[in-house]
Amino acid sequence: KGQKTRYLRMPPIGRKQALLAVTMHRLQCKSCEHIWWPQLSFVKGTKRYTRAFAHTVLDLLSFGTIKAVANYLHVSWNLVKNIHKNKLATVYRRISLANVRYLGMDAFSIRKNHSYMTIFVDLQTGRILHAVEGRSKQNISPFLRKVKKRAKKLKAIAMDMSVSYTSAVNEILPEIPIVFDRYHVMALMNKQIDDLRRELQRSLNEDGKRYLKGSRYLLLKNYDGVIGNDRHRLDILLKANAPLYEMHTMKEQLRRFWEHKNEKEALSFLIRWVIDAMFSDISQLRKFSYTLAEHFMGIFRYYPHKITNGLLEGLNNKIKTMKRQAYGVRDMDYFILRLYDLHSTGYAKK
Repeated sequence: KGQKTRYLRMPPIGRKQALLAVTMHRLQCKSCEHIWWPQLSFVKGTKRYTRAFAHTVLDLLSFGTIKAVANYLHVSWNLVKNIHKNKLATVYRRISLANVRYLGMDAFSIRKNHSYMTIFVDLQTGRILHAVEGRSKQNISPFLRKVKKRAKKLKAIAMDMSVSYTSAVNEILPEIPIVFDRYHVMALMNKQIDDLRRELQRSLNEDGKRYLKGSRYLLLKNYDGVIGNDRHRLDILLKANAPLYEMHTMKEQLRRFWEHKNEKEALSFLIRWVIDAMFSDISQLRKFSYTLAEHFMGIFRYYPHKITNGLLEGLNNKIKTMKRQAYGVRDMDYFILRLYDLHSTGYAKK
């Protein structure tokens, strides 16, 4: 009942492209008279390439970029991408949450104009469990409901002090403790130091402004990480400016909170630190102390669980490298699948 020829792309022979021409005959059942085209065991559906070609593409992608593989095989970028996307969609069709004990949440920029994506990471294995565009309560709530049903071993969640994150977790997972991440606490403290520096710079004369210029990153660095001439310059700057000295000293003291041997020492330290900051003459330090007091238990819960989102900061570097290699985000579904596969991929910094 008719015939046609299908041309199927095969793995190359050396540097030569290879096409398989298959003459197919349409069949008809003698009993029910149903007519159909036979399925080829070495081709998936109506694809124009063999399974062996798809395996070749996946093998090459293990050490090359999509563009490099497409150029080598003389095919389009989209063909290589779609083969990889189909494979990842099969592998990560359902990601198990049964053994997740500690969950990390963080957001990163995917495009300009404040476009963000939130990722959820298993802090024990380093695997990205879920990614969703946006960072609002509405964006993250559907996955948190899945966590409530499927992650029965969950003990705590690490996150920043975002109102939307905190509100969503308290509403959907009220029994799960929130641990506010060390990195974001210190980042907020550094922001207040930078605000103080700007305020002082506006109030100084030209000589003072010139002296303070270029000191931003010196003040934001950890003191023991500043060496050589930078350390000498920082010491002179702090001696000459009492508010900066006090703010910087309080920042260095706060870093020690995460280094105590037991919960009792840590609790006593944090209470004293917050009280001292509240009675400071520096408005930025008082403002920060009120924030810490408001989130006091979330910060202190570090000690029962000993978790941070430091792992996510490393993942963010991998994600940036992946975006550079892909020349941006073209297909959001594929980008999310690549995030799920990130734990099995190594990206060297350039």
